[in-house]
Amino acid sequence: MSHAAKDRIATLLVLALAFLPFAFVFPYIGVVNNPNENVRTYMTMALVEEHTFRIDKIVDRHGWVNDMAKAPDKRTGESHLYSVKAPAISYAGVPVYWAFTKLAPRLGLEQPKLTSPPEVKIAWMRATTLVLRLFAVQLPCFLFLVWFERFLRGYTRDPVVRLSAVVATGLGTNYLAYSLMFVSHAPFAAAAFGSFALTTRERARFPDDARQRRLSMAFLAGALAGLATLLEYHALPVSAALALYALGTFCRPTRLVAFGFGATLNAAALMLFQWRAFGSPLTPGHKMVENQAFAALHEKGLFGISKPNLDVLGEISVSRSFGFFGTSPFMWLGLLAIPAVILAARGAAFQRAQQRAAVFGFALAMGLLWVTVSAAIIWRGGWTVGPRYLGAAPPFFAFGAVIALERLDGSVALRALRRGAASGLAFASVASIGLVGMLYNTLPEDVTRPLPQVVIPAWKAGFVPHHVGELFGHPGRGAWYVIAVAALLAALVPALIPLREGAFEYVGRLLLVCVFAALGLRPAFSEPLPTEGGDGGLSTRRMFANEWEPAGRDAITELRAQASRSPCDWFRVADLERAMGRPSEAEQAERRAARDRAQCR
Repeated sequence: MSHAAKDRIATLLVLALAFLPFAFVFPYIGVVNNPNENVRTYMTMALVEEHTFRIDKIVDRHGWVNDMAKAPDKRTGESHLYSVKAPAISYAGVPVYWAFTKLAPRLGLEQPKLTSPPEVKIAWMRATTLVLRLFAVQLPCFLFLVWFERFLRGYTRDPVVRLSAVVATGLGTNYLAYSLMFVSHAPFAAAAFGSFALTTRERARFPDDARQRRLSMAFLAGALAGLATLLEYHALPVSAALALYALGTFCRPTRLVAFGFGATLNAAALMLFQWRAFGSPLTPGHKMVENQAFAALHEKGLFGISKPNLDVLGEISVSRSFGFFGTSPFMWLGLLAIPAVILAARGAAFQRAQQRAAVFGFALAMGLLWVTVSAAIIWRGGWTVGPRYLGAAPPFFAFGAVIALERLDGSVALRALRRGAASGLAFASVASIGLVGMLYNTLPEDVTRPLPQVVIPAWKAGFVPHHVGELFGHPGRGAWYVIAVAALLAALVPALIPLREGAFEYVGRLLLVCVFAALGLRPAFSEPLPTEGGDGGLSTRRMFANEWEPAGRDAITELRAQASRSPCDWFRVADLERAMGRPSEAEQAERRAARDRAQCR
């Protein structure tokens, strides 16, 4: 089989395996669902049902949620509630929710009124959330990965490196967790990197004549740069960096006008929301936050942005609980792009110039993002998987990793090294944080090592989230485990592709995959430091066990039903209850066995 055929098969297989978690997993627990998501859902509901940005009636129907602003009407003086989030995701949900309201009654789902029973409201909120996630965020974020894979073909001919970078981006960072929510962090990555990539590609296609660079690409790059801020307020410096990068590429008046027009459309959509909600097109709602504790914090600095903080910079970068590099070891490779283009540039003079410009744009955008987040008063943002405010980072650093790894091609040993590092660290990243996001997409701050403290105990006890099997009469736990294995296999496929290499090189590559995977996984299983705090995830496991959705599908419930016929199963129940942070339930189960544990061995 030819090298090209192997490449095509591996690419299709990786994308097919990656598609499963993006399309078929729905982590959701209604009573603790993140307000970061709920308030956006409320705004979409209000836009469709009431044709207004005001969410008062939705709050009355579905209950109070955090992350709201309270602003007075200029004419009447009466205060109303609004989402405090940038509006792009709520806008994106409007056509989806409108279609859902038309189709849902035909499927037997009742659209609630204020006086409807609680169970009707709960069912509608759950179904609405899952539909908005799937069509407004999950599928678009997967399509971005398909496009990203094609984009990377222009920077490496090595399928191991390219596919490892795609897997690490989509399944080995919090990109996956936030693709499984109706929030803006993963779409922010797609928009920001999309603008950067279009600009970079136009520069590479037409290196000598800016007049050949297309108006349509300038417009799209500007639209995506503006969309980044429409998605996330704190993306404004990133949008500015993307505009500066584009300035050196689309340096003809007509192209700059096209770029500016694309960006202006999104700026207008943002200002419309702020004007109608908060009385001024230039005023976000952060100082009007209904939660007074948050409002006080946003009074500091510029809407909650103060001076950069080196301690925060370190935490969001290397923390093993939620740091970008600390939870996604593949992304360390992205930092090597800077010395790679300075010390080991390859190709003709114009190619080296293009590479330096691309890495400059990447470093500028990410540097400003890191500085902005480190200066935020509320820099962690509460419950999280990974550093959610650094949502744009995964594709940028994966791109940087590809640029750097391409320099390791001078010998058999170097090729094996780059392939082993890429695929081994990609696998470690999927295991470290991808599996976390698939189980539940936001965790409390007392969790310091998500994989061993929450995910593995939950697996053993059978607490897995909603999945597509429920729609087809297969509500058991098995489908989720299949999808989790598929995510890990997506990372293994690049490691195993047999290319034009001798047996010695192939075996060496596999050994290096194992070495780098082990090194990458060490932080996830390391002992938490006393300064990190937390209770080993005990309270989180207990909370999940008490509130999990879908209820009653876990192994503990199943074993309890069996224990009446096999009393020794009560000891298995006790072990799982204890692992999930419920010692009193564990002791009760042991008493119900009515025998010594030794008799059941």
